Amino acid sequence: MNKNIVKLLRNLIVLSIPLLILSFVAYLMPLDYMAVEYTMWQEESDFVRSSSEQSKRILILGDSRAKSSYLPAQFGPDTYNMAIGGSTSIEMYYALKNYLKNHIAPQSVIVTFAPYHFCSIDNWQQTLYYNYLTPFELAEVEAEAFKYSDETIHYSGWLSDLVSFNLRLPNKYLDAMYQAKFTGNREANKEKYATVREHQGYTEFGTDAGNSDLNYETHHEEFDYSPLVLSYYYRLLDLCESSGIRVIIAQAPINEASSKVITDEFWNGYKEFLSEVQEKHPSFIIETEVPVYDNIYFGDNNHMNHAGADKFTQEFISNYLLELRK
Repeated sequence: MNKNIVKLLRNLIVLSIPLLILSFVAYLMPLDYMAVEYTMWQEESDFVRSSSEQSKRILILGDSRAKSSYLPAQFGPDTYNMAIGGSTSIEMYYALKNYLKNHIAPQSVIVTFAPYHFCSIDNWQQTLYYNYLTPFELAEVEAEAFKYSDETIHYSGWLSDLVSFNLRLPNKYLDAMYQAKFTGNREANKEKYATVREHQGYTEFGTDAGNSDLNYETHHEEFDYSPLVLSYYYRLLDLCESSGIRVIIAQAPINEASSKVITDEFWNGYKEFLSEVQEKHPSFIIETEVPVYDNIYFGDNNHMNHAGADKFTQEFISNYLLELRK
């Protein structure tokens, strides 16, 4: 072999060693350098995928509004809040599917998504960055996204991103490792992980003693839903029904300020969608009215503070106690 080629190959190998080490560190030590949001995703992923975790009678599925609106301890020790901040029905479908692989099916599931999370997939990069889905699950999503020409999933450069995230390449993770000095977030993330687990999956997102800013629904003139999200939403509901799980599709409150701005066209489209869900699943309990709470119960424009969560949880349990205890 030509000496120049041998030298080139040797240099390439030498140069690749630091990159391989960084990727290896990124793969093995995410809690050491990731931001605190990752901790909640990892805690939930560990919960659904570990058969050592005790099976629960009631599960709460949804996004950050569900995560911050329900205090599962008030339901009892047999309830867990599996919602994830920023998730859509895509992540929750795989969450429940993995849970059922490792646990006895719950008796009841409470499903709560913010209406705007049917309109857009606004945190897909986060799902990829946190490697929440397995390569096989990602392949399923990609195949489904092709059916609907979904540009949120198939954006420019999506394939190279999939490779970079799955291999934990430095172009995606080095900055976070540098900012954390590699291990600087370990203690804070371990503490957050333990707190979320102790609170049965609940966590706050906003901590204001009141908030009157406008929420995400106010950005939509009409209910312009994502076909991909709806496809996975129906998959999620079908999985519940085929597993013999009772389902309550509930609505988390919005603040009073936003309620005055959201258009009638948006609400009418959302209610029409829920009516179609009811036709497909007549045995489900489906709320069509979104509660409006005083601004003082919100920690930010989209999420209730702890006082709001306490009020909402007590009211929810009062309304559905008999159904949940069947």
